[in-house]
Amino acid sequence: MGVLSAPEDKPKIVFHAAMMAIQNFGFFMMYYDIWGATPAGDTCSDTRFWCAFMSLTCFYVAFICVGMGYGGYTDDGVIFPLYWFLHLAGGACYTVCTIGLPVTRFSDEGKDCATLSPVNGDRLEAVIIMHISLYLVYVGSMLSITYFSYIKSTFYAGNPPQQVE
Repeated sequence: MGVLSAPEDKPKIVFHAAMMAIQNFGFFMMYYDIWGATPAGDTCSDTRFWCAFMSLTCFYVAFICVGMGYGGYTDDGVIFPLYWFLHLAGGACYTVCTIGLPVTRFSDEGKDCATLSPVNGDRLEAVIIMHISLYLVYVGSMLSITYFSYIKSTFYAGNPPQQVE
């Protein structure tokens, strides 16, 4: 059937894309700020790397998820899969960071780094907790856009919506 969302599902696609973009831009800002405030030097090199990687990943994904939602909303068979796969690549980086950040922050070296800048170390810990807490919300939104844009009409439609010419 291809990319074909039902009219009643289009607001859901917009909502999920907007929610994903807001979440990603927020995490971009938080991790970017923490990256810049993390002391330079060997003790904090891993912490700086993971904060930088997550920050830039979130910036990238913030607009890629809007493109994915746009493709689903407009039933575009090129834009939706293009942005879906671009988002999948960004989402893979997001997932790697979701593991790498706490592993680094709570390692012995990460604790030593947090000691050099206690306020920044506490901020990083709080952002990591929020990030992990919202991870499945984000994944659920991505899967919802995929469902409403493609899966529903392809696999579950008794009377699929018709493409408007």
